[in-house]
Amino acid sequence: MSYLLDTNFVIGLLRGASTYWDFLERLVEEEIPSVSVITRSEVFAGCHPNEERATIDLLDRFETKVVHSSIADLAGRYVYRFQQRGLTLHLEDALIGATAVEEGLKLVTRNVGHFPMLLLGEDLVRFPN
Repeated sequence: MSYLLDTNFVIGLLRGASTYWDFLERLVEEEIPSVSVITRSEVFAGCHPNEERATIDLLDRFETKVVHSSIADLAGRYVYRFQQRGLTLHLEDALIGATAVEEGLKLVTRNVGHFPMLLLGEDLVRFPN
């Protein structure tokens, strides 16, 4: 199974958290993980100019998944469906979750509650536990 890294996981790597780097090493043994273009945007939104080179170097280690129309459509449907249930789902999270579903990837995130469209243990990995 291939993995999609959520924004908070990438930030943990950028902060140098050894548990994140150890987990990444285990993932890379299987296959190079991916990030969404949404994650790239979110990371750069908080990136200081002096951090940009290191940020680019890290993000370029991963395959970047783009948002195709099928992903965009599914994300919009998720926002609508969960809104009907009284749950607010941010578009960025809906797009990342839809990317995981459409691409058949397991999402690695600390914020499992942001992804109600995914099932913990099946297509959602909580990290750190």
